[in-house]
Amino acid sequence: MTKNKINQETKNRLFSGNQTEVIAAINTIKDTGNKEYLPVLFELLLSQPEEEIKKEILLLLGTIKDKQAIPVFIEALKEEKFIPLRKDILTSCWQNGMDYGNYIDIFVELVVDGEWDIAFEAFTVIENLEHFPPAEEMKETKLRVARALKSANKQKSYFLEEILKMAP
Repeated sequence: MTKNKINQETKNRLFSGNQTEVIAAINTIKDTGNKEYLPVLFELLLSQPEEEIKKEILLLLGTIKDKQAIPVFIEALKEEKFIPLRKDILTSCWQNGMDYGNYIDIFVELVVDGEWDIAFEAFTVIENLEHFPPAEEMKETKLRVARALKSANKQKSYFLEEILKMAP
C-alpha cells in the first residue's frame, strides 16, 4: 500500500449503500494499494454492512503486505470507537502476516485485559511474530504478563505462560 490521497469518488462509492458499487470500490482500493483508505474501511465495517461487503473488506485487510499500514492497524486497535471491530482487526493482523513485534505491548494488553475471543486473537498475533523486541525492551511487558498470570483464569493462563516462554 502506498501513500496517496483518498479519492472522494471511491469513498462515496464505499458508502453508497449499493453492494455492487461498494465491492467495486473495495476492489479499486485493492488495486491501488492506498493505506489511507484503512480508517475508511474500518468506519465502513462499523456501519455493519451487508455480509458480502464485510467479507470483502476483511479479505482485503487480511492480505495487506505494506509495512506502512502497521501503525494504522495499531491505531485502530487503540481507538475506542473501533472496540467493536477489535476481533476482526486482530484477525486481519495475524492473517496479513506483517511483523507487529514493535507493538507487542499492545497485543499483550489485549491478552491480559480482553475477553477470551479478543485475548485469543491477540495471542495468535504474538505467536506469529517474526521477532520480539530485545530482552531489555521486553522487561516491562514480561512483568505485566507475570503479574496478570497470578489472577488469570485457566484459558488466559495458557496464553500468558506461552508469551513468557516465547519472549526473550
